[in-house]
Amino acid sequence: MSSRNKFNLIIKYTIFGCAFGLLFPFVATCCQLVILKLPVNGQSIREIHLNPLLWIIDTAPVFLGLFAYSAGVRQQQLVDQADKLEDLINLRSTEIIRQKLFYEALVDNSPIAIVTLDQDQKIISINPAFQELFGYHQDEVMGKDLDTLIANPNSPHEAFLISQKVWEGEAVHEFGKRKHKDGHMVDVEIFGEQIRINGKRVGIVGLYRDITVERRAQEALSASEERFRRMFSDSPVALRMEDYSPLRKWLDENYRDQSISLKAMGEKDALLFQRLAALPQVIDLNEATLWLFGVKDKDEMQKNLHNILSQECRNEALDILDCMLAGETSLERELIYNRMDGKKIYTITKLSVIPGHEKTWGRVLFSNLDITERKLAEERLTYISLHDIMTGIYNRAFFEEEVSRLSKSRSFPISILVMDMDNLKTINDQYGHQAGDLALQSIANIVKNCFRSDDVIARIGGDEIAVLLTGVDAEGAENAKARINHAVQNHNQTRGTDIPLSVSIGCATAHAGDNLSEKFQKADTLMYEEKKTKKKNSPAK
Repeated sequence: MSSRNKFNLIIKYTIFGCAFGLLFPFVATCCQLVILKLPVNGQSIREIHLNPLLWIIDTAPVFLGLFAYSAGVRQQQLVDQADKLEDLINLRSTEIIRQKLFYEALVDNSPIAIVTLDQDQKIISINPAFQELFGYHQDEVMGKDLDTLIANPNSPHEAFLISQKVWEGEAVHEFGKRKHKDGHMVDVEIFGEQIRINGKRVGIVGLYRDITVERRAQEALSASEERFRRMFSDSPVALRMEDYSPLRKWLDENYRDQSISLKAMGEKDALLFQRLAALPQVIDLNEATLWLFGVKDKDEMQKNLHNILSQECRNEALDILDCMLAGETSLERELIYNRMDGKKIYTITKLSVIPGHEKTWGRVLFSNLDITERKLAEERLTYISLHDIMTGIYNRAFFEEEVSRLSKSRSFPISILVMDMDNLKTINDQYGHQAGDLALQSIANIVKNCFRSDDVIARIGGDEIAVLLTGVDAEGAENAKARINHAVQNHNQTRGTDIPLSVSIGCATAHAGDNLSEKFQKADTLMYEEKKTKKKNSPAK
């Protein structure tokens, strides 16, 4: 009610009180006029009202007006309270309606199937998600028993036990299968709870979440994991999973200046690799890994993790860490490992950071393909391509490559010795080719023992041997020639053989700017001249 209307109501009450109060003086005046038999005029009325009793009666309009005013105010207060009460009732009703609509919208739009049951466990309501999940319409299920409709026919007692638990006050969270209207089974996550009002149980609410897709995905994932496990275990390739997060944590805390690579640091600090290699943790490995490294189990592998990589590959391993820090997650290298029995293993090693662990390196998969036999075969082929099989020294192809390489180098002076056996044909003719081969092998061994391991000694013809000496001048070449002749004489004396060995040697020295090939030809020419001189001075002549 507006303020103006409130004021008008109070005025009405006041006017009514005053008007009603005027009746008392009027009636009293009339009675006095009759009783006193006075004429009705102003003089008579004034005389009557000189009576003190009439004074009191004359105040009646005032008192009744005040009383009516008070009653009007009180009435207005009651009206205000009634209005407020009505507003409150309307507000509460609106809130209740809003909450009801909100709840209904929440239930109707929920992606989870919701069903409510009464005291007799009969269906009161279902939401659209329930209809979609199980195929029933609202009018098909009202008043029906829930378990009878959707319980798994293969285990109906399971649904009954869940309902019983909820009815007894237990909040339920289970997983199971429930039947669709058309008979197919649905994998569901089940929630059950009592509905209580003022502490009194009035029903049950059940929630069903369709997990069919999740369950199939989980089953597919489990099957995939099992296949991976079998592939991992049965793989002929050595596989192992490691947790590199302790190593990554150490690098984050201690390796802040990444302008210097770990590989460069490892070249200065020989123990860096061993410190880092001991940090990863072996999570799993397969039988092929146990066999490849000659370890009994995962624990032995863990204990020797810092020692299995060969010394010559440790800087390569630090380079791999540099690449990982740069963000690479898949790397492949040829690495050499040490077996527990001390043998070398040549491998193609692939490292892969498992997706999801790129930041922590929590899972790193190693695969080691054993290429030892292939590598040894390659080394053997390389050896054969560069060495003379009979004598074990280099062959002519390697010698010519070295002549070409040294021609462009700064290793001058370079001396070349060319030698030829003096009596190989005689040995072959008198004692057979096997004896000739042994004699040639003996000469090769004698020459090898006269020089440094890095000097180039090669068989360049049938019985010709050449030597390349870097940093050796003409005097040094003559000394080398004398050394060979002395060693041959010593061999003949100490062996007491019937087949004395003899060689003719020519030598030449190239300085910076000289043609090394021409010096080789000069040494070859000098060798033949010495051979001719020996034949000329031979007693047989």
